[in-house]
Order: sequence, then C-alpha cells, then structure tokens
Amino acid sequence: MNQYEERYVAFIDILGFKELVKRAEKDATLLGRLTSILEEQEMYSKIEKHFDATSKVDSSDYYRNMFRISTFSDNIVMSAKTDLNGLGLITILSAQICNRLLHQGVFTRGAISKGKLIHTNTIVLGNGLINAYNLEKSAAIYPRILLDKNIVEDMDALANQGGSPDLRRQDFDGLWHLHILHPSMLDLTSHTTKSDHGALNNLDYMKLGREEIEKAFQSDDLAIKAKIGWLARYFNEYAVSFGLPEIKVMD
Repeated sequence: MNQYEERYVAFIDILGFKELVKRAEKDATLLGRLTSILEEQEMYSKIEKHFDATSKVDSSDYYRNMFRISTFSDNIVMSAKTDLNGLGLITILSAQICNRLLHQGVFTRGAISKGKLIHTNTIVLGNGLINAYNLEKSAAIYPRILLDKNIVEDMDALANQGGSPDLRRQDFDGLWHLHILHPSMLDLTSHTTKSDHGALNNLDYMKLGREEIEKAFQSDDLAIKAKIGWLARYFNEYAVSFGLPEIKVMD
C-alpha cells in the first residue's frame, strides 16, 4: 500500500513549452531540441532505475525509493529521501537539468521544497509537491529554481559535509535559488553536450549558453524580455570567470 513519507521535492516547469511544440511543426531544428529534451528526461529516469535495481540486492533496503522522477508534458517532478545523500542528489540533478536545457535555448523555472509525498511510477501526491508548486507559481517569477527556507537550512549541513558543491545563491530580492551556473556544472554537463564537431569543451559550452540567452533577449514580448533580462544579468555576474564578454542588457 502507498504511504506518505517525508521527501525532498523539485518541481521544474519548462517555460514556453507549448509554444515550442507548436513552432516545432515547421522548424526541424527546434524539433530536434524537443527530442533532446525527451532524451534528457529518459537519461535521468535511468538514475531512478539504478537505485531501484540496487535496492533489490541491498539487504538494508536503504536505496528503495531513494530517487523518483516523473514528467508531465512541460513539467518535471523529482523527489528524494530526506538525508544528505538525497539532498545532494536532487539539487545537483535539478541544476544539471536546468543547465543543460538552457544551453539548448530552453529555459526553466521552479522550486525545491520538502514535505509529505507519495511518489511512485503512477502517482505523485502530497503537500511536498504542493509546497514546491506554490513557491514556483507565487515567487519564482524569473527563470530560476527557488529554494524553500527549509532547503536552504538543510543545505548548510550538506555544504559543511564537503564533497558536494554549494549550489545556493541569494538573489537581489533576498530569495535563495539554485545556482545552475555554478562552475561545477561545467564539468558535469559540457563534456556530454554534443555539437556538430563532437563533445564541447567548457568554454565552447558556455559560449553556447551565452548565445541562447542573448538570442532570447531579443524578443519583442516585454514579459519575456524581463525574464530573460534577469537571466542575462545572472550570467553576467560570472561572465569574466567563464572568459566571456557580458551580455548587453541596456542600450
């Protein structure tokens, strides 16, 4: 029987996904990107299957339900056990997903929270998901993955433990979000991102991300421009460390 348990929960919304699907009917390049998104989700599903397989041979039962991922068209929901291993897993994978999608010109918004949840292959139900969903809808605003207060506090212990990058970043409005441009994301994502010339090195990978942000910022839609403007400013804070010029956001 399914039972509630306390879990970390990430809710990620792919911005403008429905419009991307509509445009992809006449744009082969965009269709390829949408296919890549689906392949990305399958890749993370393999992590879930890995833990499921491990739980069958581990007598402690520790790995059972360690990690779950579900996709619903333009939404991704992940959950993990509420220990440091689960927290490290859900924050790193969330940052990796958003970083990889950004470099395909696909932007994300969401939140990570904690609460009671039932998460199986067919069911995602509970206050943990509601908490993350409400935080994303009410406060995320920009293409960022907000961190609930309890997540920020738990990540103190994760940072003190060492071994995992501290993926917290406090924004101009005082809210904390997932630092998807953290330098550690380069080593996790760039070498697995393919171009016409094979795997990308770190510099070329970040050039690609810069190009996608700059291109999206040219939109005539002021609402989109405001959101991408935030992303451009976020990128600009780290542009020098990437060895790249800043994105021009003001005339």
